[in-house]
Amino acid sequence: MNKKEILLLSIGIFLTVVAWLVADIYHAATEEKIKQRVELTILKKYQVEEKILEELRVRSE
Repeated sequence: MNKKEILLLSIGIFLTVVAWLVADIYHAATEEKIKQRVELTILKKYQVEEKILEELRVRSE
């Protein structure tokens, strides 16, 4: 290989890397971001049933 062929090969590789970087940056910039937050439900009224708790105690023994 002479110097001219090596230069053309180097320029081709350089342009490929630059195009890859530009495509990756474009993809990262246009990627859809999560904008909504998941809201947890708040239990305002609840009742503890002793019968269920007792049944769980019996099963765990």
